[in-house]
Amino acid sequence: MPGFTCCVPGCYNNSHRDKALHFYTFPKDEELRRLWLKNVSRAGVSGCFSTFQPTTGHRVCSEHFQGGRKSYLVRVPTIFPLTIWSSLLCLF
Repeated sequence: MPGFTCCVPGCYNNSHRDKALHFYTFPKDEELRRLWLKNVSRAGVSGCFSTFQPTTGHRVCSEHFQGGRKSYLVRVPTIFPLTIWSSLLCLF
């Protein structure tokens, strides 16, 4: 049975092992999608992840949302404990 893995750099959560988590697709709304890409650190102007374009198979896990879940008020992922590390990885 196929599952999902979080596409955030440095996050290895997957739906088989982490059954309590939710996995969300990137929004279709262009403004929300742009914010998600910016926050996920894969859409910088320069850098090793600058060409990332999410497909329907890419997911972001609920650990990256305030309160542990996407909601009407919490629509953009903002928790990225490895943001510094993902920036440093681009240097090597």
